Parts: sequence; structure tokens; C-alpha cells
Amino acid sequence: MGQGFIRSDPPDDSYSEAVTVAFEPDIIRQDILIEIHLRTHASTSAHKMRGKYRSAIYVHSDTQVAEVCNTLAALRPEFKLPVVTRVLPFRGFRESDQRFQRYFEKQADGPFCTRYIDPKLDHLRKNYAKFLNPA
Repeated sequence: MGQGFIRSDPPDDSYSEAVTVAFEPDIIRQDILIEIHLRTHASTSAHKMRGKYRSAIYVHSDTQVAEVCNTLAALRPEFKLPVVTRVLPFRGFRESDQRFQRYFEKQADGPFCTRYIDPKLDHLRKNYAKFLNPA
């Protein structure tokens, strides 16, 4: 897993904050990861900062495009507002500066973490406990 900045094809070729996730489909399926992604960030907000904070799932193959699009289509009815998350081709990634890596571990009591990260972790623990590593 990497924390940093990701880009796609124009007009989405500027770097946007992101994480990359490697997963084992026998342990956690891609559709579950997509659902978690949609439910733990502003996937229905078309706010003005979408250039820097795109709501997207970046794919590496045509097969993945179809799988992700099917999952998004199945999940969209569960949301009151339209989902703005897009499917984009992965074109590049660069890691964040070291000072921002593992930010939550370093700043767990800081205002950003307590206001934004803690509620997301609470949501994960409540709704996706069976997929979480107890360590």
C-alpha cells in the first residue's frame, strides 16, 4: 500500500491525493474494497476541490474496468445522492513526502485525525469488522 499522489489520462493527468491498495481476492474481494472506499470518503460530493481530491478508482486492465463499473452500478442505488466516483486508468503514482507517511500513527491525537480519520475507522470497525486484521 502506498500513500501519495496518482494520475490518469487528460484531463485527469494532474496528480491527485490517493492511496494504492494491493489485496488478495481470496481474503477480501474487490467489491468489498470499493464499497468501503465509497462509504469512507465523500463519494457523493462534487465539491470544488475534486481536482486535488478526485473520487476515483484507478484500474490497470480492461477486465478491471468492467468489474469496477459493475460494482459501482450495483452500489449506486444504496446512496441517497449520486455517486461521483469515476473509473480511471492508472498512469502514475508518486509517494508522499516521508513526513506524511503513516500520518495517523504519528498524529493520532491531532485535530485532523480525530475529526476525519477516527470516524472512518469507527465506521470500518462497526460495519466491516470481519475483514479487519486484528493486529
